Formats: sequence, C-alpha cells, structure tokens
Amino acid sequence: MGSNRILGLIFANTFESNMPELTSSRTTGSVPFGGKYRLIDFPLSNMSNSGINNVGIITKSNFLSLMDHLGTGNAWDLAKRRSGLTILPPYREHNFDSMVETLYNLHGFIEHGNEEYVLIDHAGCVSNFNYRKMLEFHEQNDADITFVYSPMITHTEIKDEGITLVLDSTKRVSKILLPSMCDAAGTFVSGSFLIKKDLLMNTVRNLVAENKTDFTRDFLQPNVGKLKIFGYENSSYCALITSMKEYFKASMELMDASVRAQLFDPKHPIYTKVRDDIPSKYGLDSSVKGSLIAQGCTIDGTVENSIISKGVRIGKGTHIKNCIIMQDTIIGDNADLSYIVIDKDVTVGNGKTIIGCESYPMYIAKRSVI
Repeated sequence: MGSNRILGLIFANTFESNMPELTSSRTTGSVPFGGKYRLIDFPLSNMSNSGINNVGIITKSNFLSLMDHLGTGNAWDLAKRRSGLTILPPYREHNFDSMVETLYNLHGFIEHGNEEYVLIDHAGCVSNFNYRKMLEFHEQNDADITFVYSPMITHTEIKDEGITLVLDSTKRVSKILLPSMCDAAGTFVSGSFLIKKDLLMNTVRNLVAENKTDFTRDFLQPNVGKLKIFGYENSSYCALITSMKEYFKASMELMDASVRAQLFDPKHPIYTKVRDDIPSKYGLDSSVKGSLIAQGCTIDGTVENSIISKGVRIGKGTHIKNCIIMQDTIIGDNADLSYIVIDKDVTVGNGKTIIGCESYPMYIAKRSVI
C-alpha cells in the first residue's frame, strides 16, 4: 500500500453514552484494555502496520488523557516531518455532533493532502486487521465504498449506534440497516469503511447544503443500489466495546490463548505508549492463576482469572477473582473482590469485600477510596 494513498481518520468518542462509567473523564479511545493498552492502540496500530502514515484522531471532549497517551505518535511510527499523527478537536463555533458535520468542518485537513482514499474507523473495535488486503479487494471490485464487517459481532451489541449490512453472494451490500431496524439473521455489523476522498467530500458538502446530517440515513441507505458498496470480512478475532458488559466480556476473553495469538501477532504488533517499570514482584504466599499481570506490580495475595495493570499493589490474604484492576491501584490486606472493574489510582482498604456478577460487573471510579 502506497503510504500516500490513504488518509486515516479515527473517531475517539464513540459509544460513550452506553458506558458512562468508563468515559466520564476520558474518551473511548483512552479506555485502558488488557493491562497495558488503550482502545485507540488497536485501530491506530492497524493503520500504521498497513502503511498508512497520515492519521487524524477526531475527538470532541475529555481528550486530555488521549493527548497524553498519543504524544507525537512516535510509538506508532507516526512522528513524521510531513503528515504523521494529528489530533482534531472541535474549534471555534464548529461542533462535532454528527459524522457529516465533523467531516465538513474538517474539510481543510482532509483535503490538504494528496491521498486518494479516506479510511474511517472508530476507537471501540479491538482487532488486529490488515488494511492492505482490504484495499486490494476494494480495487478489484471497483468499489465506491467498502465496509469491514465481522461475523463475530451481532447487531444486538451495537445499541443505538452503528449500522448493519445485508450482503449478497458477491459480498456486495444489498441493504444497510440501523440497529432498530435489524431483527433478522444473516446481517453483519460494520466497522471501518474505505471511500474515495472526492466522493466523500462531495457527498458531505451536498448533505450540508440540504441540511442533512445523518450519513447512514441520508446518504448510504438511498444509494445502496446506485453505488458499488461492498463488505470485506474480518475473519480474525474482533470485539466491539459498546458497553461495560461488552468491555468486561472482551477483557475476559484475553485469558484465551487463541484470542491473544490473533490480537497480538508479532508480525503485526499492537503498539502503545511505553511506561518503564521494574518487573512485578510476587510474595512468598502469593498465588496467580490464569491472569494477565503487567509490570511494576506487587502481588502478595491470590489472583485468579483477572487483568492487573501496571503498578498495582495487592496485599496479603487478599483474593482477587474475575476482576479488571487498572494501573496504580492499591488493594489492602484480606480483601475479597470478585467481578469488579477498578479504575486507576483507587485505594481499597483492608478487609473489604466487594462482589459483582458476570452479567453486571461492579465499577469503582478513578481515584476512589473504599
């Protein structure tokens, strides 16, 4: 893939209304995942690994932690003199309330480069995906638009956002449905999509001129039969983070070695901001089973089927099971925690017992003291 052929755009604030616990003070892209990553790392690494070296991160609120995490883009090999990584927040009177308004207000950035295509993705999808093959498929079919879809994800997971596709035998899209319209089998949830820049920007301008702001309802659905719209299957592991339940489910699936092998392929690594820590320390009476432990932790208790992020301290006699504990949290002695998502910098005192359930894990907010 020629590095100057595709401009990548990633929406960092997707699905926030469905998981306010995790996104009250951060973007969806900033949400920690897997003990050492953020959700933005996956689409950003996929673009970098596919040779896309001009990427814009679109965000509309709570983007301080996102900016801190991304920095200059060096971790993703996007610290370029020309092009590279650009964070695109709202400015002046412009708002980012819909995709159409957002793309229209960013026309200067989008049209500045000489890329032929625009690839639009969002930060809620956890997958390791090769866009080079998608571009080959797009050009072989002389497509106007190509969507990525995953048979692993059902329409019931996408709540009030996103779209679903109905495909014919040639992978051409025959229908595009909103989640509320979709109740049939044989439909596939769309993820990112590839479109020619000229087609995209001409469409956006026409929609704005007609006071239309819904990209799916006002453009995609009326043009299914007029444009060549195809679906390209992502056959590897893919999780869509649209709620606390889906976040917990996807996190627990990392305990499966086959899932980790698909997500963290050394030939196409997932990059992230590096935080140098000492190796984790395990006390003489500690026990760790079926868990992911990041560096810099001190484990003196028992940990089962859990994800422990960097710098976490777990006291003696404490039992952690089916939990996600984010970085620099301190858990005292003789505590008992099960089905809990604990955000960053939380302090849990000695002897505390907190029990959630798999279908509705409990959440403890950032910097809380329990």
